[in-house]
Amino acid sequence: MDINLQQYDSYEEAYEQFEWDVPESFNIAEAVCGRWADAEDGKQRVALFYERVDGTRETYTFWQVQRVANRVSNMLADRGVERGSRVGIVLPQRPETLFANLGVLQMGAVSVPLSVLYGREGLRYRLAHSQTEVAIVDEERADLVAELRSELDHLETVITVDGADGVDGYSWERETAAASPDFETVETGADDSAYIIYTSGTTGKPKGAHHAHRKLLGYIPGWQMINEMPGDGAVHYTPSGWSWVGGLFAVVWGAWFHGQPVLGHGGQFDPETVYELLERYGVTNALLTATMIRMMDDIDYTQYDLDLEVVPSGGEKVTPDIFEFVENEWDAVVNEIYGQTECNFLVGTNTQLMDVDREASGKPCPGHEVAIIDAETGERRPPGEIGHIAVKQRDPSMLLDYWESPELTDDLFLGDWMKTGDAGSRDEDGFIYYEGRADSVIITSGYRVSPLEVEECLREHDAVDDAVVVGVDDQERGTLVKAFVKPAADAERSSSLVTEIQSFVKEREAAYKYPRDVEFVEEFPTTVSGKIKRTELTE
Repeated sequence: MDINLQQYDSYEEAYEQFEWDVPESFNIAEAVCGRWADAEDGKQRVALFYERVDGTRETYTFWQVQRVANRVSNMLADRGVERGSRVGIVLPQRPETLFANLGVLQMGAVSVPLSVLYGREGLRYRLAHSQTEVAIVDEERADLVAELRSELDHLETVITVDGADGVDGYSWERETAAASPDFETVETGADDSAYIIYTSGTTGKPKGAHHAHRKLLGYIPGWQMINEMPGDGAVHYTPSGWSWVGGLFAVVWGAWFHGQPVLGHGGQFDPETVYELLERYGVTNALLTATMIRMMDDIDYTQYDLDLEVVPSGGEKVTPDIFEFVENEWDAVVNEIYGQTECNFLVGTNTQLMDVDREASGKPCPGHEVAIIDAETGERRPPGEIGHIAVKQRDPSMLLDYWESPELTDDLFLGDWMKTGDAGSRDEDGFIYYEGRADSVIITSGYRVSPLEVEECLREHDAVDDAVVVGVDDQERGTLVKAFVKPAADAERSSSLVTEIQSFVKEREAAYKYPRDVEFVEEFPTTVSGKIKRTELTE
């Protein structure tokens, strides 16, 4: 599929003339790696620069990446993986994460990317709900997965990266070395299963967004729009994990679809380290959340010589101070992107094609029909009125369904529209304005957190009688997760209990979900009918 927004002179021309041409057969792995590996310059074209925490640096060409991915496919086939099998990938930013994804996708199996930030319950639920049959983990997560084995009926094999023996005796290094580097990509339809990606919602439990191979094609017009269609010499990077759509699809697969290199790093986000990486590798396009940029503004950045040209940003609203800082201090442009795991890269900005309104999230990306609708009737709301942001079916980026959750899938759609769960408005010029979540999901530092999920976790702590979780404004993170806790009768309110509660959520759910602020209360404010007044607590 040939997509090139550079052929248009304006946004209006691009949006009006663009048409989807989704092929009947399509495979993500072939589109982002296989075809480049087979190209005349496949052995020279760099796909990945990678730097480990200890400073060790590695470079992989598309040809080299493909050879390892082929070994992964053969290794998994030996372990019983076939078309439709779910393979959980619990790895941080490291080359093996990408090798594993490619190896799974090119054999027609389904990848289940899972963050290393998940705690015991967070990981257990996702592995169980997705019915994952094979899990690929690093040594840091191997013991936890081994501990969960008795609770995971479908998990048959655990393959350990960096583990000499591995949980089941399956070492990634040993198994891939023994496998053949030759593999023929299975022919998959554009609508065939490719991914189950988990996202927090209002139901308390995470939802598995079940995606087809065509999802990648749905990204490309928006990717080109917010990256301003970079040419030769571009290098892409994000500190976001490759288990999230923002890191994997919005950066790696988007760049590789265009045959451009990506930078990866093995450490946690640290502003100074990010500056060093940007300078050392000549990064031109860096996807950073607003929170990351604010943290990078807090240190002396004048010592770094940056080649940044475009900073795509999504996951949380980009405020005017962010635009000004990047443009004035980094001499780059920020292009905001709006979307979600269920259907992404829907709205964006591009300084070459449009006169950008920095108060807005942007305009619908070519190929996507986005509207503000009445959440009850599905009718379009007039310009200026707040309604529900929705995207029209059938969009290539749109999920197939919520995995094993038909009722949730039905609730997602209203007539011809898929509801995003976000409130917004649209002006006469077509700009979309994000007005906040239409439900109670908290977006903090770019992560989506279900307050009900955190509340459920808190109630399992012996010292907690009840809890209510809300999002509160925060200068650095945009929104902060705050917990109002009603302690058990015999519990002593103390700072040590606060720390204990926070650690409890980190270990069971995820490091990004824990309440950074905990306030003890006697009772919760309620309505006459007994419902908790969350708005009052937020205020």
